[in-house]
Amino acid sequence: MKSLQCKSFFLLAALLISLPSFGQGLKAFKLKNGLSVYIWEDNTKSDVYGAVGVRTGSVNDPEQYTGLAHYLEHVMFKGTDKISTLDWAAEEPIYKQIIAKYDEMAEETDPAQKEAISKEINELTIEAGKVSVSSEFSNLMESMGAKGLNAGTSYDYTIYYNSFPAYQINKWLEISSQRFINPVFRTFQSELETVYEEYNRSQDNPGRMQQEFLLNKAFEGHPYSRSVIGLPEHLKNPRLSKLIEYYNTWYTPENMVLILVGNVNARQISGRINAAFGRLAPKSIPERKQYPDLDIKGRTQYNAKIGYYPSVYLVYKGVPSGHPDEKALKIAMELLANNSNTGTLNKLVIDGELTGGAAFPLTFREQGRNVVNLIPLYDENQRRFESNKSAEKKALKAIQQIANGEFEDWAVEAIKNNICRDYDLQMEFNENRANELMDAFINEADLGKVLNYKDEIMAITHDDIKRVAKQYLSDNYLALYIDKGNSKDENKIKKPGYKPIEPPVGKQSLYATQFKNMPIGHVDEKFIDFSDVQTKQLNDRSKMHYTLNPENNIFSLTLRYGVGEREFPKLGIAADLMNNAGIMGTYEPQQLKEELSKLNATCSVNADEDYLYITMRGYEETLPQACQLLARQILMPKLDDKQLSRIKGSILGSRQQRKENVSLLANALTQYIRYGEKSSYIDELTDKEVYELQISELTGDINRAANYEAEIFYCGTLPFDNAYDILSKNLPLVANERPSQSPQDRPLAPVTENTVYFLPNANAEQAQISFYLPMQAYDKKDDVLRDAFFQYFSGGFNGLVINEIREKRSMAYSAGAAIMTPEITGNPTCMIGSIGTQNDKANDAVDVFMELINNMPENAERIDNIKSYMRQEALSSHPEFRYKAQYLKRFQQMGYKGDPAEENLPKIDALTFNDIVKFYKEHIKGKPYAIGIMGNPKSIDLKRLEKYGKVVRLTERKLFNTKDTLF
Repeated sequence: MKSLQCKSFFLLAALLISLPSFGQGLKAFKLKNGLSVYIWEDNTKSDVYGAVGVRTGSVNDPEQYTGLAHYLEHVMFKGTDKISTLDWAAEEPIYKQIIAKYDEMAEETDPAQKEAISKEINELTIEAGKVSVSSEFSNLMESMGAKGLNAGTSYDYTIYYNSFPAYQINKWLEISSQRFINPVFRTFQSELETVYEEYNRSQDNPGRMQQEFLLNKAFEGHPYSRSVIGLPEHLKNPRLSKLIEYYNTWYTPENMVLILVGNVNARQISGRINAAFGRLAPKSIPERKQYPDLDIKGRTQYNAKIGYYPSVYLVYKGVPSGHPDEKALKIAMELLANNSNTGTLNKLVIDGELTGGAAFPLTFREQGRNVVNLIPLYDENQRRFESNKSAEKKALKAIQQIANGEFEDWAVEAIKNNICRDYDLQMEFNENRANELMDAFINEADLGKVLNYKDEIMAITHDDIKRVAKQYLSDNYLALYIDKGNSKDENKIKKPGYKPIEPPVGKQSLYATQFKNMPIGHVDEKFIDFSDVQTKQLNDRSKMHYTLNPENNIFSLTLRYGVGEREFPKLGIAADLMNNAGIMGTYEPQQLKEELSKLNATCSVNADEDYLYITMRGYEETLPQACQLLARQILMPKLDDKQLSRIKGSILGSRQQRKENVSLLANALTQYIRYGEKSSYIDELTDKEVYELQISELTGDINRAANYEAEIFYCGTLPFDNAYDILSKNLPLVANERPSQSPQDRPLAPVTENTVYFLPNANAEQAQISFYLPMQAYDKKDDVLRDAFFQYFSGGFNGLVINEIREKRSMAYSAGAAIMTPEITGNPTCMIGSIGTQNDKANDAVDVFMELINNMPENAERIDNIKSYMRQEALSSHPEFRYKAQYLKRFQQMGYKGDPAEENLPKIDALTFNDIVKFYKEHIKGKPYAIGIMGNPKSIDLKRLEKYGKVVRLTERKLFNTKDTLF
C-alpha cells in the first residue's frame, strides 16, 4: 500500500501544472494520451461531482447530418462491447447488420421501402436485445449510489456527469472510462424516437422557438444558427455509421477532460486515474472548420410570429469566450440591466415604461453577440401591449447612455463587487466549480483565469468599459421583432409502430459481475451534524437560526413572516411591488436600489401561500446599514402607481394569452385534477380585482404581514451573539407578534371513481398526460417504504416508468412518477405521474402507464441496487452550509430530531422486495385515480380511454377563475 501511495505522489508531481494557489486544492495534469485532468479538492463536501467533458458539440455536426452530437450523447449510455452485453460474439453480427440497414435506408428514396427497412431494423434490434441489457450502465451507476446521472450537448461541448460517494471513486473511474472504450450504440432506433419527442416538445415552447429564431439570425452562416437537436429532415434520415464516424473523429483523449470536484484527494487517486483513463487510445484531433463572422451594418429588422406576446431582441456584435474585451463587455451589459436593478433598462421597468428588460452577452467558443431583450408595456386600460417599435425606441436611449460613457464610478464598482460576490456564491457548489473548469477546458483557457477571475474583474477600469461600450453598442445591430402567433414546423412524423424491446430479466454481463465485486474505500457513516445550528428567541414568538459560514465573508439572510397569500390573497402582488419600492420621504425606488448596491447588498421580496419572504445577501461589513434600509422600506414603503400599473398589466397580459399557452394549460389541467376548485388557477384574484388594485391596500398587506411572528435564517462569519445583536436591533420585528398558522397544505381533491379529464387542444404538438392517485396520511415511519417504491417505480433511468415508456417503446422524451408528501404530518400523500408524448402515441402511453399501476411487474433482482442506492444516498446527501438551518427545520417538521438517515438506515438494511410489493398493493393497486389529458382530439381515441373510467371533456374556462373576467 505504501509503495502505491508513493507511486501516485510521484506521478502527480511529475504531471502537475504550476498554478496560483486558490486555497481550495485545485490540481491539473495531463495523461500521456493527452487527456486533461482537473481535480478540485474540498473535504468539507459529503460527495464528489464527476464529469467527463468533450470539446465537441453540434458545431461539428456534418452539414447533411445535423443532430449527431446530440444523438451520440443519448446512446453513450447504452454500454460497450463489455458493458451491457450478455454475448458479444452473438450480438456483434446483429449490430453490424443494423449499421448496414441504416445506410441502406438513408440511400432509399421510396417511402414504402424506407418503412420496410425500418421494420427490419426493429426486428434486428429486438434480436440484439435478447443478448444485451442496454440499461446496465445506469443500473451499475445506481448500485454505487450515483445521483443526478445525466449528460448534455451544447454547441461547443458535450458533458457526462453525476455525483457519487467519495468511497466509490475506484468504481466511478473504472466505469466512466470504460464507457469510452469500444462503445456500442444499442437501441439506436428507440433513441431516435426519443429525440424526435424532444423536438416535438420544443415546438410547444415559444421560448425555445424564440431562442432558435434569435440564434438563427444572430449567427447566420455559422452552425450556432441551427438547433443543437438538429434539423427535422435530418432527424428522420439518420445513419448509425455517421454517428460512429463522429465518435471516432471527435472523442479523442486530447479533446477530453476528466473533472472531479469535492471530497477527493488528488495525490491518492492520480495513479488510479492514469490506470483507468490512460487506457483510451491517443488519436489526433481533426482541424476545425473556420467560419466568417457576421458583418452587421446599420439596423436590420426581422419579424416572426412565434410568441404569446410581443417582444424585441436587439443584437449587437460581441466577442468569443476568452477575448480580452469579454469581462469589460459583461460589466457594460450589466450597466444596462443587473440583478440589483440599477441599470438604465432596469430604470425603464421601475418607472413603468417597459414590462421587462434584460441585457446579456451571448458568448460561445468561436463567436459572440451582445443581446438586449425587451417586453413592451401592457396598457391595462387599453388591454393591449404597446408596440415593439416603442419599446425599441425607449431602450435605444438607455443603450446610448451607456455607449456614450454616461455612467458613474460607484455604479461600475458596485457591479464589479456584485459579480465577485455572485462568483463566490456559485463556487460554494461542486457542480458550479466543475462547470467553471469545463468552460476553461472547452475554450482552451489558462486555469489561472478561473482562479484569478475576481482579480481580473476588479482590474477592469472605467475607461475599459467606455471603450467597449462605444465600440460594440453602436448603431449596427439586428432588431428581431417577436409578435403573437404560431409558426410551428410542419415536419411531423407518425408513430412508427415499433415492437417493444424486451431485454432478458435478471441477467447481467460478466463486466457487471466483476464491477460489483470491486473493492471500495472505507465507508464512514457520517450523519449530518446539526450541532452548529444555533437558535435563539426574538421577541415573544419570533426566532433566529444561525449557521457559521466557513468559506467566505458573504452573509445570507432570510426573514420569513408567518403569513402568506392564504390569509392575504394580494400579498404576492404586494411583495412584487416591494421589489421596486422606495422609502417614503427619503428614497425614490431607483435611489434605494443604488444605495443597497453601494453597500454591495441585494434584497428581494416574494410570497407564497404560507409565508412572506425577504431575502438579502451581501458583505458583513455593511450588514447593519443594509438591515436599516430594509427595515425602513418595510415600515415606510414608497410604492409607485406606475409600477402597480406595470404589474397589473403584466398579470392581465399574461391571462389574455392563456388559451394559446400550451404548457400553462397543461399545468392548469394538472392542478385541476389534483386540487379541484382549490387549484391556484381557480382560487386566484379575479381580473376585476387585479384591475382595481390600489397602493393603499397593498401597503396595508405588507404592514399586516410584518406583524406576524417571524423566523430569521442567517448564515455568516460574525459570531452568533454579534449577528443576533445586529439583526434583533435593525430588522423590522414587532413585539407581541400575531401567531402564525403556517405552513398548511392545499387540500387535495377527493377521487371517488376513476375519471379521465380530457382538454382538447388542436395546437399541442405533444399530448400532456398527468396522473393523480390519493394515498394514505403522511407518517415518517413510512419514509423508507415510500422512497423504496419510488426508486423501483420511477427512480431515474432504472425505474419502471422510464424503462417501459421511453427505453422499450420510445413513447416519450419525458415520463415519470412521484409520491408527494405534505408539509404537515397526518395530511394525505398522493401519487402523481406525467408523460409528454406525440398525440398519436397518447393512448398507447396511457395503456402502458396504467398497466404499471394496475399490474406492477415484480423484478425482485432490483432490490439490492435499490437498497445500495438508498443507503449511499442517505449518507452522502448533505445540505450546503447556507441551508443547514432550513433543512433542520424541515426535518423537525417531518417528525425527526436531526438527520433522518440515523433512523432510516436500519430500515433500509432490513428492506425486502416483498415490502415494496406490499406497499404497492396496500396503497396503489386498485385505488381510485384521475387522469388528465390535453391533446389533439383528432389523434386521441376518447372511446378507448373509457376503459380507465368516466371520460369528462373540459374547456379552458373550467380550469380558471372566470368570475368578473375581462377576456
